[in-house]
Amino acid sequence: MNTIQIRQKIHDYVDQADDRLLTLINGMIEADKGQDWWDDLHPNLQTSIDRALSQSERGEGRPHEEVMSEIRAKYQK
Repeated sequence: MNTIQIRQKIHDYVDQADDRLLTLINGMIEADKGQDWWDDLHPNLQTSIDRALSQSERGEGRPHEEVMSEIRAKYQK
């Protein structure tokens, strides 16, 4: 398939796409532009993520598998 055929195929697909798919495609385009998704996050969310990373680096918290085992034991009765 050559470039012209690929362009036409994508164009036809986008013309029939629903909102969900258009949002996904738009996200891919924005990511390709080099826009950093971090900058799109709300400042409070950025702060929460930074805090969680700091806690993790200090060895605070529990491993994912430990938490999941506890949840499974609690709710799979």
